[in-house]
Amino acid sequence: MKIAVVGTGAMGSVYAALLGDAGNEVWAIDVWQEHIDAITKNGLRLEGASGDRTVMIKATTDHNEVGTCDLVVVATKAGQIESAATSVPALLHDDSVVLTIQNGLGSADRLAASISAERLLIG
Repeated sequence: MKIAVVGTGAMGSVYAALLGDAGNEVWAIDVWQEHIDAITKNGLRLEGASGDRTVMIKATTDHNEVGTCDLVVVATKAGQIESAATSVPALLHDDSVVLTIQNGLGSADRLAASISAERLLIG
């Protein structure tokens, strides 16, 4: 499965690493260039009950580099949802779904304004 994770702070990075470790093609998308460079060079480090490991995934600041994905996970801060929502439609094909995992009220509604509500999963 091809997956994009938009927003690679703490939660987005954990999701990206776990999904990549499970064998998916994962793209991390973020505006923080230094973090994207570090992910590209060093991967994402997972530590926990299932063991410690480094997971290599693809990372970019340019959503146009990614192409379409089967799943798009939106993990930005709630205040960044409008900016993130502008990149999401370019990542979708006919059967794609979008999962929002943000804290705060209203993020899903603001995201649904950019995509079809039938595609949206709220986590």
